[in-house]
Amino acid sequence: MVVSEDLRSSLFSVKQLSERIKTEDISPPDLVEVCLDRIKKLNSTINAFITINDEKELYKQAEIAKKEIKQGNYKGTLHGIPFSIKDIIKAKGIRCTAGSKILSNYISDRDATVVKKMKEAGAILIGTNNLNEFASGITGTNPFYGSSKNPWNISKISGGSSGGSSVAVATGMVPISLGTDTGGSIRVPSSLCGVVGLKPTYGRVSKYGVLPLAPSFDHVGCITRSAWDTAAVLECISGWDISDESSVNKRIPAYTEIIELLDKEISVGVPKSYFLDYLHSDVRGIFHNFLKMKLSNTNTVIDDNINLHNTEKYHRSWKDIRLAEASKIHAKWLQTRAKDYSKEVREMLVEGTKISATEYLDAANITKEIRNDFLSILKEKVDVIIVPTTIIPAPQIDEETINIDGEVLLRTRDALLRNTIIFNSTGLPAVSIPIGLTKDNMPVGVQIIGAPFKEHLILSLAYNFECIYNKGMDKFIPPLCC
Repeated sequence: MVVSEDLRSSLFSVKQLSERIKTEDISPPDLVEVCLDRIKKLNSTINAFITINDEKELYKQAEIAKKEIKQGNYKGTLHGIPFSIKDIIKAKGIRCTAGSKILSNYISDRDATVVKKMKEAGAILIGTNNLNEFASGITGTNPFYGSSKNPWNISKISGGSSGGSSVAVATGMVPISLGTDTGGSIRVPSSLCGVVGLKPTYGRVSKYGVLPLAPSFDHVGCITRSAWDTAAVLECISGWDISDESSVNKRIPAYTEIIELLDKEISVGVPKSYFLDYLHSDVRGIFHNFLKMKLSNTNTVIDDNINLHNTEKYHRSWKDIRLAEASKIHAKWLQTRAKDYSKEVREMLVEGTKISATEYLDAANITKEIRNDFLSILKEKVDVIIVPTTIIPAPQIDEETINIDGEVLLRTRDALLRNTIIFNSTGLPAVSIPIGLTKDNMPVGVQIIGAPFKEHLILSLAYNFECIYNKGMDKFIPPLCC
């Protein structure tokens, strides 16, 4: 088939693609071909995919979608749109490795709820994306399947654990990828790769069919190229699920309509401490420019005097629960197949076995206090909170420690997780959007956090910013794609 040059050379958003599909200006087979071409061209370099579905089956699905649309059976925004999933989310008949040696040959006999919903909406599953082993990492490195690389500079990390998903979207291999986020695993790689990553409210999206890491903190979300695209995906995958006891039965808003129409003034809070304490100089400059020059031109009022409590307990309370729950989930394999884990993951799991019940309960109680602190701020003072997604831009692949402007030395893992983990602990919705590039041409992201089930507010602010400054995020195109 002949695919137009503009489709081959451009990185379109879901909004643009869906409009062209609906008018039959382009077809689902065209999109599948472009996605597969980009994967063939780039995947050997940046390692975004672990498994790619059979091409004949993909084109078959695309032709079915094309026929349905031509006959007037258009299912909506995602009809005929290709997507991928982090290789920890199950899809029927497709290998689900979790980035591990232990599950290297596991093939699921069912779809995760989110995959089922995407397919019902007419989306076409291209394949599964690379990740940290068992989603237990934040760098995107993997000893078994190779590490995903940052498309802005392949000597730097993609971030993780949804690293392959962010890389795939950033390079136009797919316009959508579904990921998971337990400590920042959607938001961190999205920030480092210059795309949009959403961790919804805990319970907003079903986790059924997703291999768990730490159930109290696990969230399923998405990575796209724009806030509008994210809203469209969230409309599709949200909702109560009888198979997931943590899912919440709440009405699903028409997110795409709300973010385009919402014109209320949004009050924005910027915490005085913790989140801004150890910023890389480039991140600090871009973030403050965002607040003073750019955000002020949107319909917002900024309060930069937000006080937080218990900040010194953020990391320990998250870590104790995260490691304890992961070690319990992996208890059987840790006894029978310990040597099949990488050294890093095995050590984390062993560390989790040493956390006592008392320590776990103490962490849970502290987490409740922290959550109440944020809920009070979001109820009484501001509509949303804004902080940098990560305190540093993407580091080199082999950097184990980060020296921030010659003043602070942190472990790379701790630096990347610092600003994200607490929103897993509290379950609040958070979206990361790109807001600028460093002197070395690496993306920097900002994180917008809202009250429970207020995704429409954080996405509205992100959408308004994009409309004014980024024109659908078209400025954030990695050099690898040029």
